[in-house]
Amino acid sequence: MRNDNIYRQILYSLMAILALFSSSAIAEDSFDLKTAFTYNFAKFTQWPQTRIEQPSAWKICFFGNQYRDSFIALENKKIAKQNISAIQLSDTSQIDQCDVIFIDSASRELTRRIFLAVDSKSILTVSDISGFAAQGGMIEIVEQDKRLFFKVNIQALEQSGLNISSQVLKLALEVKR
Repeated sequence: MRNDNIYRQILYSLMAILALFSSSAIAEDSFDLKTAFTYNFAKFTQWPQTRIEQPSAWKICFFGNQYRDSFIALENKKIAKQNISAIQLSDTSQIDQCDVIFIDSASRELTRRIFLAVDSKSILTVSDISGFAAQGGMIEIVEQDKRLFFKVNIQALEQSGLNISSQVLKLALEVKR
């Protein structure tokens, strides 16, 4: 019964985000919407028990300035009863401190170095770079018909020791196995 409630909560959260995606919302709030997607992906990811037991804040990291305000706004939210800390990265050498990394399309040139830095680590990677999931990223946010959707790379998630809720996968535009 508890699992049914969790799945309903996941489904309702993601459906609420998807419902916000009118064409004007994407034009005006795409940074906030992609940040909300990233937060919900982190929230509905099954993390290794060692991470859940850590008392430290969840660190959601990002590159560049364009998403700064949107990610800083997450600092009043929680994942697994722990606060979120938004960290703006300037170099891939800082990645080890992160639980989640959002790589925006303006940081495309860092993708290969990021993949090397997160290899076999439980760090969730999310991006709006076209082809990100096909290249080895975990979750790619895509715009289609003036709405936001997402693609999931299960193999990349599993290699890092992460799993995402099957209810989230049902909402994905594409799931790469």
